[in-house]
Amino acid sequence: MSRQTIGRVANKVTVITGAARGMGRATAERFAQEGAKLVLNDQDQAPLDELVQTLNANGTNAIGVAGDVASEADIKRLIQEAVSTFGGIDILVANAGIIPEADLASATADLWDHTMAVDGRGMFLSCKYAAAEMVKAGRGAIVCLSSISAFAGQKGQAVYGPAKFVASGLTKHLAIDLADKGVRVNAVAPGTIDTPAVAGLGKEGIEKVVSLHPLGRIGKPEEVANAILFLASDEASFITGAVLPVDGGYLAQ
Repeated sequence: MSRQTIGRVANKVTVITGAARGMGRATAERFAQEGAKLVLNDQDQAPLDELVQTLNANGTNAIGVAGDVASEADIKRLIQEAVSTFGGIDILVANAGIIPEADLASATADLWDHTMAVDGRGMFLSCKYAAAEMVKAGRGAIVCLSSISAFAGQKGQAVYGPAKFVASGLTKHLAIDLADKGVRVNAVAPGTIDTPAVAGLGKEGIEKVVSLHPLGRIGKPEEVANAILFLASDEASFITGAVLPVDGGYLAQ
């Protein structure tokens, strides 16, 4: 993979949380292809370092900042590293999150608190401190990771689903709050995507979720990354407050 000199986000300083695996990694690779300067975050240092090394070997200008998105100190450090290294922030992809499966009976208060800390508080903090830098510049784009679980009730999602309602709600409210400051805020709502977590469902589990998607398959991380790229780019300059399904028709049913 070689980075293009001119691309849809060429030289845009882009912060991506949860970047080491799955959709986060696919997004980092896609933005690299389009010329972005990358500030990549993940809680796990080793895969983050490997990704940064791989991207830089192919001509990308990327740094890695390990940390927990639920920690205000860690998010402040992430944003400060982006500003000190590249001079500002143009794009935030608030991707970091966890996907616990639990119905109401099996869910615990601790699981609820942990999920809301990562998926809710983490997204709030990422948006808060990245947006502060964007407002200074009078421009910026934020893309949050929501889910079909924020729109359609599902079995076994008594904790994760409500956390993704936070993502969609935060997107819409921040879009209005920041519109007059030159900052756009949108989200993508993926359906079931081919990630390590989904692979763990096994053959029968995967066949079941495939049957729920009218296109007859699950999605690829690269397909979500393409939607994120569009919303973050100037091609979406008159779009804010939108939650774009990338779900193979799931929500159209």
